[in-house]
Amino acid sequence: MKIKYDNLINELFVRFPMLKNEYEKEGDYIEGLPHLAYSIVFVPFIRQACLVGDEDKIRLICDIMEYMATSEDKKVQEVLAASVLESMLSEREVINSLKRYLRTYTLRLLSIMEKESGWD
Repeated sequence: MKIKYDNLINELFVRFPMLKNEYEKEGDYIEGLPHLAYSIVFVPFIRQACLVGDEDKIRLICDIMEYMATSEDKKVQEVLAASVLESMLSEREVINSLKRYLRTYTLRLLSIMEKESGWD
């Protein structure tokens, strides 16, 4: 099944079931809002995995990011760019940890964002 904006939150829980509890703790205000769900729940998970060097989690994180980057649904790509990558651009330790595992399309998107933000 192709990833679509409407199933983006569910896709996160399929791949990372442990995040569902964190999502539910946030309450109704993020329900059904992928941008908020990814920035409030997924980004801290990414940070933690990178900071402790959990390679298995980082690989899985990079898998879903590439899946999002290659989605035909532009809104999915926007969630990746705006709510995930952009929110971490200044966190160079996290970004550098991710770069070792990012694949083609996500790496390309990150590179563009870094250049536009002056990190290149």
